[in-house]
Amino acid sequence: MKKTLGLIITLIGILIVASAFVFTPDHALNAADSGNGISASAVLAFSGFITFGIGIVLYISSLPLAGEKSK
Repeated sequence: MKKTLGLIITLIGILIVASAFVFTPDHALNAADSGNGISASAVLAFSGFITFGIGIVLYISSLPLAGEKSK
């Protein structure tokens, strides 16, 4: 359950980051550049990175440690 939840949250994070870069206006330099402000979707891009990181942490914490037998 925890592994699936981690993968779902990771996928949501990837989709958020991808949408931030796709829907950034052409006149903005970079979606992840906070200097461009809200018009560059910087908040959306960084929240996607954070969501992706949370999903990865949940997924990795559900895996057994090296040398441990799975339950």
